[in-house]
Amino acid sequence: HLGASGVAHVLELATRPVMATHSSARALRDHHRNLTDDQIRGVAGTGGVICVNFLAAFLTENAREATLDHLLDHIEHIAGVAGIDHVGLGPDFMDEVLRDLTPPCCEGVSSSGIDNRAVIPGLEGPGGLPLVGEGLLARGLPEADVRKILGGNVHRLFGKALA
Repeated sequence: HLGASGVAHVLELATRPVMATHSSARALRDHHRNLTDDQIRGVAGTGGVICVNFLAAFLTENAREATLDHLLDHIEHIAGVAGIDHVGLGPDFMDEVLRDLTPPCCEGVSSSGIDNRAVIPGLEGPGGLPLVGEGLLARGLPEADVRKILGGNVHRLFGKALA
């Protein structure tokens, strides 16, 4: 949840792998919360992982039209820039959280000018996660790479950080 100067500062100070837990590619959607290709390379350079955010507003300009393909495009872009060992998932299922926490009087409230309630059809909550793996396989990614993206890279990072 850092801006550009915060990311730069973290990368400047990092002595261990950095994990960007909820980030997408600014090259595909120009939003201040998304990472530039240089920032993506910087995180990867620490041995870290960039976890792609599922929040529709970070994936495409018109959040209400977001699809699984938009999410997969961000995953593939980050993998192309950083390498397959540096990409993971950071779902951020905001709609589910907001439905549980928001009183009926406050529906429609946005944050930072984005529509937090816009979701990718099928990915409204964790039950849809198999769609991501299926989509990556359908795009021709090897099963071993899909396993890395679906959790293997984060597991490896935690193993190193906690060792």
